[in-house]
Amino acid sequence: MDKIKILHCSDLHFDTPFTDLSSDIAEQRKEELQDTFGSIIELASNENVDAILLAGDIFDNLRVRKSTLDLLRKKLESIPNIEVFIAPGNHDPNNDRSFYSMINWPKNVHIFGAGFSRYKLEGKNVVVYGAGFTGNYVKKSMLRDFKVDNEDEILIKLMVLHGEVENGNNLNEYNPITIEDIENSSMNYIALGHRHQFSQIKRAGNTLYAYCGCPEGRGFDELGEKGIILGEVGQNFNSLKFIPMNKRTYLVVNVNISDAMNYDDIKEKILKVVNEGSRTKDLYKIVLTGEIHEDFNIDLEVLVNKLVEYFYFIKLEDSTKIKMDIAEVIEEHSVKGIFAKKIMERIDECTDDERSIYELALKIGIQSLSEGEIRLNDN
Repeated sequence: MDKIKILHCSDLHFDTPFTDLSSDIAEQRKEELQDTFGSIIELASNENVDAILLAGDIFDNLRVRKSTLDLLRKKLESIPNIEVFIAPGNHDPNNDRSFYSMINWPKNVHIFGAGFSRYKLEGKNVVVYGAGFTGNYVKKSMLRDFKVDNEDEILIKLMVLHGEVENGNNLNEYNPITIEDIENSSMNYIALGHRHQFSQIKRAGNTLYAYCGCPEGRGFDELGEKGIILGEVGQNFNSLKFIPMNKRTYLVVNVNISDAMNYDDIKEKILKVVNEGSRTKDLYKIVLTGEIHEDFNIDLEVLVNKLVEYFYFIKLEDSTKIKMDIAEVIEEHSVKGIFAKKIMERIDECTDDERSIYELALKIGIQSLSEGEIRLNDN
């Protein structure tokens, strides 16, 4: 049975600035991203894959260190028996000014440009198609008018492509691919890039397709395990699976701090919830929930300083509410009562998008007014 073993990777975003992190941790994360790429190349070599499909956004922006370009070239040069196919994306379009033009690429590396081209793998009944971004936007689906060459119909047909699969409702400017485009492509497998979350292996007609996601999370909008797709593909066969590769994980954890009276109480609740081994390795955003006394106005900076020694990286978000009987507060003859009544009227009339803003205003206002209560004369 004819088959090919592939490794599908995308969205490395080398030299991401990691602006949300401290300078030392940001620099460490840049290096770890390169280390992860090294591990991916080592895995490809150990697994004897025939081809690596890199589905774009290898680079993050207009600034990449020369050492990063050298590392990329050397790593790909170290696997001369593995064919590497790159489809540049919206962050790293392939043009005269791009980083792709600054590297003396090894012979096993093939970079796609505008319009589809194909490569027939030597000694195998396999053809690889691809196309790349040449600017930051592609407003029409590259796949829309794609046709397989007649001579390739009997071959195993792979494609590497950067773009956004539409759900039918949302238009986008990043190669808007439809399920119909995929189904009509006649491909056996399409290796996609752009989304940073593993999509599962999906099917449209006879065509398999997937986003492998990014190999390392870069923020709290990229949570959980990150990695690549590895396995074999044939005409009516696949053994593709997701392989985690990330060195660190971005995690968001909700911690209920109801009844906490001080910062030490909150600290104990957080440390009890978050696994000790993970918190010294991974990056955490702790979302404080529950109800607190109106006199306890949490200063997140103070709390971070109490927790920082226990975590590799910690960020806090206060989503607590004030413990109070709002109906009782509204009935008070006080500035606080008048304020609460006005805000609750706004909440009753507002949209869902506005609700969180008014709830935050209610919390801040009640806490501020509770620090210096002023009561109006009942008369």
